[in-house]
Amino acid sequence: MKKRTIITARSIGFCFGVTKAVELAKKILDKHKCLVSLGDLVHNDLVMTELKEKGMRVVTSISEIKGCPFIIRSHGLPPDILEKVKKQTSIIYDATCPFVKKVQNLIRVLSADKNFIFLVGDSAHPEIKAMKKIAGKNCTIVNPQSNTDFSYIKAARWAIIGQTTLSLNLYRTAITRILKRIPAEKITIFNTICPVSIERQSEALKLAGNVDLLIVVGGRKSSNTEKLVLTGKKINKNTILVETPEEVKKLSFANFQKIGIISGASTDVSCIKEILRILRNHPAQKNHRG
Repeated sequence: MKKRTIITARSIGFCFGVTKAVELAKKILDKHKCLVSLGDLVHNDLVMTELKEKGMRVVTSISEIKGCPFIIRSHGLPPDILEKVKKQTSIIYDATCPFVKKVQNLIRVLSADKNFIFLVGDSAHPEIKAMKKIAGKNCTIVNPQSNTDFSYIKAARWAIIGQTTLSLNLYRTAITRILKRIPAEKITIFNTICPVSIERQSEALKLAGNVDLLIVVGGRKSSNTEKLVLTGKKINKNTILVETPEEVKKLSFANFQKIGIISGASTDVSCIKEILRILRNHPAQKNHRG
């Protein structure tokens, strides 16, 4: 029997933004023993379970805050919602991803300069919801996979901004569609895709072409993790998403000699290590970094 090889991507575990958010939440919980977020702080159920065990509460209504210390999730928070939160508690911590905050500030500048903003991304994602509120009325959300008519929109200047976890290919596709309807000389295009997302998508592409099975470890609600799965499947149909080590225990690897491992940006490295431990229990394993 040939030796089975496990190749781990170089870029795994938390990104810097998630690291900042999770570490901040833990410090607050050590101090206050209580913390509330409006929606998940990060899109990973294992991470959120750990924080909840330490005393964190995830609420869906502002009225549930009830004076408890509040933390702004890594995806940001709409300004109008933040004002309502301030009426519920005086203790507010900001865990917005630094890169997301940078894009939010860019939107503020563009809006003040009377640009009409095309916001490319998922309208249901909290990051896009917050950015749309910051942009105000001179903004429209563009589904990167739809062919929308923008001819009714009138503006002197235009700007294109992408969701930070968007696939680079999807962003380019959306830009091409917009440019078919709006003169290019009137549009400023900004590359707002997170460098970590771009790096991991590139790694997923490379790794998928070099293995029999690509395992993407991450939360099922995570946008950047979803993009890694889609990227991997372009090259290798045997690309799967797993969220927990328990899921890996139920899988069969009999038909795969080379297995690749990559993770979403909100996946704790401890989860990946446990998955690697489980994989190593299968006979004749050989391991190295990609």
